[in-house]
Amino acid sequence: MVIFKGGNPLSMFTGEKVDSGDVGAESPAPPSNEEPTPEQDSAPMSETTPTPTETTETTDILSISTPTPTPSFAPSAPTKTATLPSLGSGGSGGKTGSGGGGSGKRTRSGKGSLFGFDETLEDDLIGTMVDLKLDSSGKKPSGLGPDGSPGVTDSDFYRACRELIAGNRVNESALRRYFTVPKKLGATQIFIPVCDAAEATKVFGVADKVKPNFWVIRYKGRFSAPVSGQYRFVGKADDLLWVAVDGRTVLEAHWRTDDFLTNWRPPKDHFKEHSIYEFMNGNTEDDRSKAFLTYGDWMNLEAGKPKEIEILLGEYGGGRFFGVLLIQQQGTEDKKGKSKDRPLIPLFVTAEPNGQQRQAMRNSKLEFPRETPVFAASQKGGSATVEEAASRAPNANPSSTSSGKSDSADGATYQDGWKEGISGGTGFGNWIMKSNGDPDKKSYAGFYLATQQERPGISTLATGGKAWGIFADGGGFQETCAFRPFSAPLSAGQTFSVEIITPTPKSNSGSTGSIGLTLRNGNTSEKPGDYNQGVRFEFTALEGKPNYQIYDGDNPSDSGLPIPMGGVRLEFTLQPNDLYDLKITPLDGGNPVELKGRKLAGPAGSPIESLGIFNRDSEANAFFNKLSIRP
Repeated sequence: MVIFKGGNPLSMFTGEKVDSGDVGAESPAPPSNEEPTPEQDSAPMSETTPTPTETTETTDILSISTPTPTPSFAPSAPTKTATLPSLGSGGSGGKTGSGGGGSGKRTRSGKGSLFGFDETLEDDLIGTMVDLKLDSSGKKPSGLGPDGSPGVTDSDFYRACRELIAGNRVNESALRRYFTVPKKLGATQIFIPVCDAAEATKVFGVADKVKPNFWVIRYKGRFSAPVSGQYRFVGKADDLLWVAVDGRTVLEAHWRTDDFLTNWRPPKDHFKEHSIYEFMNGNTEDDRSKAFLTYGDWMNLEAGKPKEIEILLGEYGGGRFFGVLLIQQQGTEDKKGKSKDRPLIPLFVTAEPNGQQRQAMRNSKLEFPRETPVFAASQKGGSATVEEAASRAPNANPSSTSSGKSDSADGATYQDGWKEGISGGTGFGNWIMKSNGDPDKKSYAGFYLATQQERPGISTLATGGKAWGIFADGGGFQETCAFRPFSAPLSAGQTFSVEIITPTPKSNSGSTGSIGLTLRNGNTSEKPGDYNQGVRFEFTALEGKPNYQIYDGDNPSDSGLPIPMGGVRLEFTLQPNDLYDLKITPLDGGNPVELKGRKLAGPAGSPIESLGIFNRDSEANAFFNKLSIRP
């Protein structure tokens, strides 16, 4: 006898409603806006017929059973499963699990799957799919993948993914070498039970163009802990799962246990201890030898303080795919489920799971705690929006661009991108953009218009969801500089301001990396190395220095302000007699640093006529916005 409780467990596969408040009709994914050359379809794979599931609930856990797959006639081949369900259109309300922290503002009208929702919201992890088999145009093979180059192996897949990482962050310029699927998805969790890898291409709307192998999905966003404490991520994927927090790799849980994208290695505790063989429908000895959860590094998380997170999921060969990401708080290791096999570890979620997400948990052969803590960046104490960050920043000046002369990245001039020779706003001349990147030598340096959808970390300085992005990474010493003259030299009493996000540079060339801004006499701009020609003031994030550095006619050079993740607002006020005042305000909160009466560099009395925004072999992306001159 089977007793069904709390909804129809077959709805995962039939599309029948489980919770009318959370479920909507499924619609086909929209077609891609790109037109890559279609590839030959891979051979069709037989699907299994799931059997009804059994759901048992206790006051302590969600006890879960998985549909038993049809036995394979070729035991060495991966097991296939049915199509993943739609998650409908219903959003979660304000209810939260233990620890709370969910946002009552979440409502969603779009459709979704377990890979993410069509409509994205502020706490979502924004998912971008990249096909490593096609070049950036989507029309030519990249040389990777079984179809692009015969004899390519899974080791080549991991090698290609390794090249996507620079300084424990995803390398934007390396991603741009491959075809990026236009459609984005907003995920609130990484929990994808065993399915056909083709499901990913379907939900991203490119099933007719992208074969279901040699793809990666990059999820990026922010999160914050509902309760302060020590936490670590725990997970596994077939074939690739990489997680970084604030530019630090904290977990690699790939199917091949001897391949890594960075120097990270798993801790010794629980190494190959907690098997998920049944959850991933294992059917071979190789499955049994690899189907263990991987435990990550412990992190100290402060309640309500947002952290940047990047996740890579990937698939090498097509066929079977799954991925699961959990988060464990220290001190909960002894809470065991019925199987006594492993601790009860909650899913990592950035919003309260809706009805079908919970049903997916019940229909998998894992056990979870009944309560699911929510790691939403926007929960109380977070800083999810520019307005919230500005309101918390002491002496903040959110209207710095509302009067005088100004320009910002969301202006009409930049609708088609940030390009040389254009000029937006008032008070500034045309942009002059110089770089020495050479993609043929895997050296990347340049400029782009960054969007908050793809780069949630720019929210503190974005206007209209946009900011100017500048990068320098890859082989050799890369230099990038955006020069811009002022319409008239700065005069005493005027304040120039700009907002900047500058990660700490980490050069791989043996030289010292740096990111920053110069104010200059003249406008020499023939090459990126001219960034400090005629320099009177330089503000720099310098490799090897934890604080921002200032180079002018005075000493010392250390500003005393550590480099914050959320960036800073610079307010430079020119004073008579070759002096200036500087105010540096962290955009994500914290006390500003004010420096008075510092001496300018360069010949006495020489005017300040231009600026330079530079990135010198930092192996990272930097972001700028909100240029202003007042009054």
